[in-house]
Amino acid sequence: MRHLSLISTATTLRNLVLAVALLIGSLLPAATLRAQNLPGVQNERLSYDIIYQLGFLWKRAATATLQLTVRPNSYHSVLTARTLPFADNIFRVRDTLVADMHRNRALTPIYYAKLADEDHTYRKDEVHYLYNGTATTGQIRLYRPKRNVVEDYTLTEPGFVYDMLSVFYVIRAFDFRAMHMNQLYKTKIFSGKSLEYLHIEYLGQEILKQNKKEYNTFKVRLHFYNSAGKKTSDNISAWIGTDSRRIPLKVEGKLALGSMKAVYTGD
Repeated sequence: MRHLSLISTATTLRNLVLAVALLIGSLLPAATLRAQNLPGVQNERLSYDIIYQLGFLWKRAATATLQLTVRPNSYHSVLTARTLPFADNIFRVRDTLVADMHRNRALTPIYYAKLADEDHTYRKDEVHYLYNGTATTGQIRLYRPKRNVVEDYTLTEPGFVYDMLSVFYVIRAFDFRAMHMNQLYKTKIFSGKSLEYLHIEYLGQEILKQNKKEYNTFKVRLHFYNSAGKKTSDNISAWIGTDSRRIPLKVEGKLALGSMKAVYTGD
């Protein structure tokens, strides 16, 4: 049952909502896609249930909250996730993601942190972003108290690079109505001390039936690769509301055993 540790991954949306979540200005488009300003941007607090499926068994295993604060020159986002008491006895998760983004067209990141407290093992990842006009530099610091070490890395890549939280806000800013079926958008994210390559595939509009309601949604699928082109995780599907708020309504992905989904429960 240690696969419940993946709650943090699906929760953060590997991930969650998208804010999944959940991706990007004028990065590395596989087509002529461009993000718009974040539609309907406002202070918001979105709540989600994280549900685990194994065969015919569906079990609510965790909860997550995604909060956005609009500041004069930036957006501040915090995603928190925690397992429920029964799941704590199997694999306790208390995770927090933090992202600061510029209020510009590309929603370029300023700062990112992942604070993971999983099964009573604490870790922290930080990224400070620098830009020189043509490339993104990530000043990365990894805290590993269990090994009593702090690791520092510097990665510089052409174009813009995001992280697992900021990239989901970029998705919400896509001009979906100008996209065609199976259109791809490609970008990169900092993941630990490495780069991960993310392809976002547009799958059209779909009616989502959830919590005794029907929602009009845009559906996307996220594909994750390493520098060698090898998949680093199973694909993640996400459904985003078509109204002005573009709320991530559902995020779903497979695990080694079963699957996990994050379901929007309200503000």
